Amino acid sequence: MKLTSAQLDQLIAQARRDAPNETCGLIGGKNNRAQKIYPLKNVDENPRVRYLADPQELLHAVREVEEAHDWEVLAIYHSHPASPAYPSPTDVARAFYPDAVYILISLMNPQAVQVRGYHIRDEKISEVSLEVEESAK
Repeated sequence: MKLTSAQLDQLIAQARRDAPNETCGLIGGKNNRAQKIYPLKNVDENPRVRYLADPQELLHAVREVEEAHDWEVLAIYHSHPASPAYPSPTDVARAFYPDAVYILISLMNPQAVQVRGYHIRDEKISEVSLEVEESAK
């Protein structure tokens, strides 16, 4: 999956802004290339350790991605403010989109934020390469 450096910076900035709670959102795009980041409000009852995207915001974002742009939901992202960028058992249990890349942003070491992508299919986790390209000026 391909992101620009500006898009990666946007994900990290959102994670930092929402800490100590987990942040979340989705990425729409085409041909494995991110086109737009959709930050979503985390409405989980325990947002420090789980995320649940606001259903209305999620519906609006998915409709925009699929209907307005004819893109696809390439990725679902969220942060781990105090743990590694690796899917937790809860993340695996809630991985309802087998074709999406699950991007995790770890703020465990604030000076060295880690961002990694995974496919989660049938409770199996496999890492996906995230290609970061320089943003167009």
